[in-house]
Amino acid sequence: MQHDKSAFILINCVLVQVKKAMTDQRMKRYKIICYCGATLMVGTDKAALLNRVYQYNHTAAQICTIYLTVALVSMLLGIISSSFPDSAPCAMPIAWNGTLQVFLYLNAYFHLSIMEVYPELLHLTISFMVTSVLFSIYWSFCTRSHSVFGGRRTS
Repeated sequence: MQHDKSAFILINCVLVQVKKAMTDQRMKRYKIICYCGATLMVGTDKAALLNRVYQYNHTAAQICTIYLTVALVSMLLGIISSSFPDSAPCAMPIAWNGTLQVFLYLNAYFHLSIMEVYPELLHLTISFMVTSVLFSIYWSFCTRSHSVFGGRRTS
């Protein structure tokens, strides 16, 4: 009986170590993606893009400005939480959200960039929203670290 109990404890310890290693690897990937996204966002000329939007619709330009600010903050929080996963509260979901915002920012940047070629703002807005929703749904189902408290599905 004691032998079975110690074997169970040993297996459990190994599983915990494997889970920790997988989480650490995922956090490293999230950190790289968030860092690249924040670098890209800071390095691009958002003022020119927003000026184009402002020419068509002032409210849309204000909404885009708010979104870009929220996305940048999410990416920076993703970098911080993935850098200090053991001490940051809810590190995994914050890093997950920061990484998602990188991809949504790339989608927004693409749609804002093609305004010169396709200036119909309503169509671009609908295209952005549909592709963002589809990507977010796919992202939610494909990533396995999005629980509220940083746990993971074990299916």
